[in-house]
Amino acid sequence: MDIYGNYKPVPRLLRLSYLPSSRLRNDGSRAFSLLEVLTIICLIGILSSVALGWYGSPHGEAMEKVVNQRNAQEIVSLGVCATMSGAEFVVKNDKQATAVNLIVGTVGQYGSWKGKLFRLTNIRPTDLPGALTFVKFDAGLLLYDPAGNQP
Repeated sequence: MDIYGNYKPVPRLLRLSYLPSSRLRNDGSRAFSLLEVLTIICLIGILSSVALGWYGSPHGEAMEKVVNQRNAQEIVSLGVCATMSGAEFVVKNDKQATAVNLIVGTVGQYGSWKGKLFRLTNIRPTDLPGALTFVKFDAGLLLYDPAGNQP
């Protein structure tokens, strides 16, 4: 209604039930609505993101290598600290058993770390095979090998 009390119809653009593609245009052709075009663009975007995920598998291999290197760094770092405290966890020439000892935990024997527990809490035994390729033994010490050349 206007200010004089006369009824004014709602303009066509504000009607929610108006769908331009459901009716013929003045020239007799059909047209797509903006909503239909945006829906198709969204579907194309979703399908292309799935396809790019399939082609992105080399990135997964690189991420796995970085995770293994980071786990190896953590194993070596904790091993060095435990060695400095006199903890006995090293199994000579057996990286797997030594790392498992760190996962289980070992206690420092002397110094400021006497009685402190050294334990790897965020590495599971299933993560060890990949991480241990970046760990090597040298004179009974665990060392980090960024190239991963050690068997």
